[in-house]
Amino acid sequence: MSHSLYIHIPFCMKRCIYCDFVSGIYEPVKSEAYIRALKKELTAIPDKRPLSTIYIGGGTPTALSTDLLSELINHIFDIFQLAENYEATIEANPGTLDREKLRVLRSTGIDRISMGVQSFDDKELSFLGRIHTSKEAEQAVHLSRDAGFKDIGIDLIYGIPGQDMSTWKKNIEKAVNLKPEHISAYELTVEKKTALHAYLIKSNIPRPSEEDKIIEMYEYAIDYLTSEGFIHYEISNFARPDHFSRHNLNYWDRGEYYGAGLGAHSFINGKRFRNTDNLEEYMKAVSNGISPAKEQEDITNEMALSEAIFLGLRKTEGIMIGSIAKRYNKNILSHYQKELKDLQQAGLIETVVSDSSYETALRLTRKGLLVSNEIFIKFI
Repeated sequence: MSHSLYIHIPFCMKRCIYCDFVSGIYEPVKSEAYIRALKKELTAIPDKRPLSTIYIGGGTPTALSTDLLSELINHIFDIFQLAENYEATIEANPGTLDREKLRVLRSTGIDRISMGVQSFDDKELSFLGRIHTSKEAEQAVHLSRDAGFKDIGIDLIYGIPGQDMSTWKKNIEKAVNLKPEHISAYELTVEKKTALHAYLIKSNIPRPSEEDKIIEMYEYAIDYLTSEGFIHYEISNFARPDHFSRHNLNYWDRGEYYGAGLGAHSFINGKRFRNTDNLEEYMKAVSNGISPAKEQEDITNEMALSEAIFLGLRKTEGIMIGSIAKRYNKNILSHYQKELKDLQQAGLIETVVSDSSYETALRLTRKGLLVSNEIFIKFI
């Protein structure tokens, strides 16, 4: 049985106004020390089953120097076996890419790149604190294609203060014109303790926070992208056929995965682990041969079933009722009878025959996708 591997790179050239991820400002000396520790943590993983997917995220992995990135990736490929059809993704900021870095990334075995464009509007990019311009984002996509990447993803954000439907339409249409294989469209969430949260409290910048405007932007993304041949396969994700993110699908299907690096999560043998998010604590633990995992949670059968439902419902095809029954020994239609009855009567969830497996599937309706978080709470 294969696993997935997530690697966290906690460095950025600049912190974005909306960011609440485990990350800090890139420093060459600190990043070199971190990669040494990360390699040591990876080497110490005891059960090195073949990897079906690898995902290097952050932060901004491409903030690292080309040599350091190459050193890390080569180490991963040296110590792990890879499944025959593996997928290896790296997140990238367009402002940290050049022709040589992309060439080296592709030559090491990375075959998928997820580009954090966020917007093709320079005013929006400036507001968000991104270090690239719209023109540089377009150039980064072209350079990635020139370097041999056949699987390119573009991330976009909607609901940005000052944004309206016309600028959102231009953003998403420009993304499609670049012919990526994958597009993610995320609503901007304002997390407490971020610079954006503090700024919005003090300022009077209009934000399209009215529910109907946010819904209009999301529904436009669904309608436009599907009309352009993309498959809406998860709440916020759209892809060309055969270009779904297999790494993320493993999360949504409750597959097992290792997480390495600062603040990374792992899910192995029914247990969930989380590494410390304190950089000094992480470096010290790894250098002393001690696991950097700070928290461990044993997942009970009831928790596992709950997770299978709210994670599986993220996928637009939903969850296969028969498969869930076999895996967790529960008939979810009777186990969650009241919750499902209420949701069905409200038009938020439905049962259909799956196009792919011909099983009966439980899935969110179009209306349900708009309030997915409220639905998930009912199963937690």
